[in-house]
Amino acid sequence: MPSTHSDVDLWYAFRQGDKAAFQQIYREYAHNLLNYGHKVTNDVPLIEDSIHDLFIELWQSRTNLSDTDSIRFYLFRSLRNKITKTRHRDPFFQACDIDSIPMQMSTDEFSIECKLIEDEQQQQLHHQLQKSFACLTPRQQEALNLRFYQHFSNEEIARIMDINYQSACRFIYSALKALREVVRVGSVCLICADFSDMLKVLLS
Repeated sequence: MPSTHSDVDLWYAFRQGDKAAFQQIYREYAHNLLNYGHKVTNDVPLIEDSIHDLFIELWQSRTNLSDTDSIRFYLFRSLRNKITKTRHRDPFFQACDIDSIPMQMSTDEFSIECKLIEDEQQQQLHHQLQKSFACLTPRQQEALNLRFYQHFSNEEIARIMDINYQSACRFIYSALKALREVVRVGSVCLICADFSDMLKVLLS
């Protein structure tokens, strides 16, 4: 997603101690950060604490922060780093790989009010897509969320997830291949919408 000039101005004002700018950043991004946190871990208290700590640290260290032309990218990357570091420091999580923890997808995340899904065959295909998405690895799910729902580029995804560009592309490609296979087996003619639109529904 292209950066905007307003991001530069807003970030500059925040770094100068403008509380209104800081509050605007919080209002605009806190909800998206919470949603993204659920794609990284299913530990709700950890997500909430990490977001809380992130904004406190932002304000306290504002004068030492570097420039950015994408506040959204900066916050997403910072949150993921914070969650990952907290897990690595906590003895309870030291024996756990963040990628080995099953991703819990709530009913609400898959509740869809999609006009395109009207008959029994379409509903069945959509159910198959849901099941296939839930079977993807946590990192595949995270990569798809960043790409199709958050609209980050593959390069930005690599930087947010702290992996190389090839790995980011591999996560996205392998996940899309698995989901497209479900569509192919279920008959492509049943899908009237663009495949990327269907993904956005799954990831919302």
